[in-house]
Amino acid sequence: MAEEHEKTGWLLRENPVIINMFTAIFTLGLMSGLLRFLFPFQVLDLGGSEALISWGSAFSSMGQIVGLLVVSRLVHERRNTLLVAGGLLSLFALIVGVTSDSTVLAVARITEGVGSGLLIILIIRVSAEFGPSRGESVGTLLAAMFLGSAIGQGLAGWAVEYLALLIAASQTRVIMLVGAAMSVLSAAVLVITVARGVGGVAKHTALSTHAPGHTHIRVLAKIVSSRRVLILACVYLIYDFSHGIYTPGLSILFEGNGIPMEQIGLGYLVGDIVWGIVQVYAGRYVDRVGHLGPLLMSLILKGATVMLYPGASSFPLLTSLLIVAGVSEGFLEPSRNDAAMSFAGTTELVHDHPHHYLARAQGLSISLASHKHEHVHTTGSSEIVSFLQTIGIAGFAVGSTAGAWLLSQGFILADLTLIGGVLLICAGLLSVGLHQRRFSS
Repeated sequence: MAEEHEKTGWLLRENPVIINMFTAIFTLGLMSGLLRFLFPFQVLDLGGSEALISWGSAFSSMGQIVGLLVVSRLVHERRNTLLVAGGLLSLFALIVGVTSDSTVLAVARITEGVGSGLLIILIIRVSAEFGPSRGESVGTLLAAMFLGSAIGQGLAGWAVEYLALLIAASQTRVIMLVGAAMSVLSAAVLVITVARGVGGVAKHTALSTHAPGHTHIRVLAKIVSSRRVLILACVYLIYDFSHGIYTPGLSILFEGNGIPMEQIGLGYLVGDIVWGIVQVYAGRYVDRVGHLGPLLMSLILKGATVMLYPGASSFPLLTSLLIVAGVSEGFLEPSRNDAAMSFAGTTELVHDHPHHYLARAQGLSISLASHKHEHVHTTGSSEIVSFLQTIGIAGFAVGSTAGAWLLSQGFILADLTLIGGVLLICAGLLSVGLHQRRFSS
């Protein structure tokens, strides 16, 4: 009974690993959100172009893919993963603090992307060790990352404006000062977190002994070739492609409409808060009514809202649009992920094959040995979600590249928001194809 009582406690309150990880991830998220918000302003202040802002977002997405698919395979232990992820994010902050070259600043976002990708992997690795509490662990640590990012965006504009008045410095110098300060702060938090320990799980949390299989490409290819998976992949691709086109320069668009930087950041914070609150209830709504209706509604609503962004010329109007966007985003994530996880369960492929290797027993010479073992390849909804998320990240990178090219061809930021809004509405209409027809026998 004592053990059951202990399991009902909140991990964030009782588990030292989660407490330490929450602190570190929240700090890194805060820094990332703050610098991501300030990045487009600093690029322009350093003489860069709006197209270079989009290129920076493309570099960040490319780095995220590298972090998720490549670097994560080179760094395994959670302590090392935290240090590498935090170190890369701190390095980007340091570059913001010292560079006066807009191109270097844009290319440096690769390091931010790799760090962000590793941070997601770290959350998954830590949570996988918490057995029946892994859902709470994932939610808690993701909340740390997104909450930190939202607060960072909200504070960024205000902090720069306040410091510029306090120390009588230019916006460029203040942003560099903020970058350097965040680099030192994040490094200090990393050192403290590692010193306090990110080791084993708490005694009341069961360690999972499940050993996941690995994906068999032939089976995965068969699954993703189905009509519904292809449609959903197109929805993911178009959605993130559209965001890649218009979001990198969105803050610059709002500033050009006469809205001060600190009010833009505050508007983002309000929208993110609405998004977080709505998502909690939207998930339960999707469980009750299915994903098709919420997915269609959220994409069309978000597209229509984005098309109105160029007309946001006051703080109340901007905040109202960002609140509507937050509501639509709150329904979008649960519905599209539910659509991905609704595909038929795990497919298994069992086969065996020989392995040859050099072996040496004590006192004997080295000899060639061999053995056969059986492989069980599993492909299920988790692989589908991973595949679609990767498609989405790649779509954002391509969209950012396309946005940079369009700007270099004479398009303006308002044009990109219109294109992005139309694409979102098209993705919503395409999602109707996910409807499963019922045939009578």
